[in-house]
Amino acid sequence: MLHLKPMDAVAALYSGDDVELSGKIVASLSHAIFNGSEIRPAGRVQRTMARVSYRMLQWTTTSGKGKDEKGSEVTVFSNPVLERSGHPFARSLLGSSRSDTASLIEGGDPMNGNYMMIAPEIRMNGALWDRLLLDSVQGKDVRLRMALETRATYETARRWLERGEAVRLKAVAAGTGLSMILAYDKLVRDGYNPELITATITDRENANIDKTNCLLDNLATTRGNRRGLGKGYGISANTEDILAENGRDGTADIARYDVLTAIGILEYFQGFSYRTTERRLKIESPVDSASAQDLAMRLYGMTTDRASLIVNTYRDDASTRILELFGRRFDYRNRENLRSLLASVNFQPVRLVGSGNIYDVEVYEKNPRPLETMAPH
Repeated sequence: MLHLKPMDAVAALYSGDDVELSGKIVASLSHAIFNGSEIRPAGRVQRTMARVSYRMLQWTTTSGKGKDEKGSEVTVFSNPVLERSGHPFARSLLGSSRSDTASLIEGGDPMNGNYMMIAPEIRMNGALWDRLLLDSVQGKDVRLRMALETRATYETARRWLERGEAVRLKAVAAGTGLSMILAYDKLVRDGYNPELITATITDRENANIDKTNCLLDNLATTRGNRRGLGKGYGISANTEDILAENGRDGTADIARYDVLTAIGILEYFQGFSYRTTERRLKIESPVDSASAQDLAMRLYGMTTDRASLIVNTYRDDASTRILELFGRRFDYRNRENLRSLLASVNFQPVRLVGSGNIYDVEVYEKNPRPLETMAPH
């Protein structure tokens, strides 16, 4: 681990080739999140530099049409500075409309490379482009968001376990589910009975879930606690598109959870926002098949009557506009917008876990009043 760079650490963590090294990486991340020095957002100087970087990239980035690996037409971006870097995160930005890099934000390798920077031993090995691209305003906020999500998941689950009650946890649209794995790992290491804990990690990308299952097979706290046939507790990961059946019309029998995390997903859905990429750029806004309220209703249906929901805001910033240059489209939502959205499906705010420049992470609780009594927005 002494010489691992961030992207090398991602490869080592999910390859399954070195079980001991995977364990050391997880242990380092866990220590930094739960016992290390506070993870801080970028300061004023770096935020000013982000605005300069945005202008520079705006002047030097061009786009055109190309084909993805399936032959579909996509937008392809070009920037001589990023191309010269050769960094995986830069390649993801330049190909951000291609399906094989569509998880730039949601949990692909470039995002996981950012998470690796939480570990001090790995961060100190970062090369120049690691620091420029992963230690940015957005990058620091993503790491802070991940740490806040992990702590909130652990603390909320622990309250159930301290009462001697079983707890069911789920992370939706979770990428490779590293935050949930870290929370589960700590609960087990802290001596809580694994037979009282059920944890589920889902994502719509098969590649992400394959990596999750590889890591779960490697860690000492998870490989003996895999949830399977005939075993109602433990940790599992599976592919799921949570909006495959819309929350208004879906008739599937949905499993219900006591702690649900929906981090890094609401900003891709329309409604209850103070600004959108389309409005800011004065471009046509497509009509999405599902809205933010549809997603919120789906989350409502996944939760028990006493459930906690862990979610995030997403605020407009120069660093998010850099992502917009490369085809990303966002709905910006502050705490008031988020409160209004979740109140429409009867969730109420309980506490602010923490804030960065872009994200706030908050815990909401469910009011068990039946969803059918609520009028749609």
